[in-house]
Amino acid sequence: MRVTFARVGASAACVLLAVGTVSSAELSRYREFELGTSLATVTAITQSTDRDVKTVHSRPAVLQQVEWRPRYMRGNPVPGRDSIDQVVFNFVDDRLFKMSVIYVRDRTNGLTNEDMVASLTAVYGAPSPPSPQPQPRSDALDTPAVIAEWHQQDAAVVLQRNRYSDSFALVITSLSLDTIARKAQATAVVMDEREAPAREAALQQKQADDERKAEELVRTANKKVFQP
Repeated sequence: MRVTFARVGASAACVLLAVGTVSSAELSRYREFELGTSLATVTAITQSTDRDVKTVHSRPAVLQQVEWRPRYMRGNPVPGRDSIDQVVFNFVDDRLFKMSVIYVRDRTNGLTNEDMVASLTAVYGAPSPPSPQPQPRSDALDTPAVIAEWHQQDAAVVLQRNRYSDSFALVITSLSLDTIARKAQATAVVMDEREAPAREAALQQKQADDERKAEELVRTANKKVFQP
């Protein structure tokens, strides 16, 4: 039994190290990263390349995303990152507005919700009163359960637990930038739907033009060498 407790304690310590030395007055930070910073700043730290940057929408605002797996970075491992499976960074107009940290299952096995909250309380302080949450559908296994929340001015930190995989995640969000990103996302969807017929017509016209050009090239080449 003491071995089990030791393992759980070690896992909780690793999660605490993964969060870093952020004080309760800095909910907008996660280790080296801070909400509002630029894409270039984040990719420099994570050693990400242009291929790792996904542009979700380019108008009315530029929405971009970077997925980072610190355990597979080049060079010597950085202490405290072995409990992090993946971090997803979301940007709106070159400003970081959300960080989603997914923890490695092997590093959180055996930890209860209370264990995770206690570890994060040591970093962020006491959790805020829970916000009202919509009742999930019985079949919505992909909808994470909110375990605890921390709020301060424009920043929110939310501890989640996936109902299907039982894995933990920590989501750090700038509330003001998230509002901008959500509005831009909704507008982009409407614009895409409105412009879809014109894009489809333009695509079909281009395909027809390309086919005619290809046929003309074949015709020209055959005229030069054909012998009856």
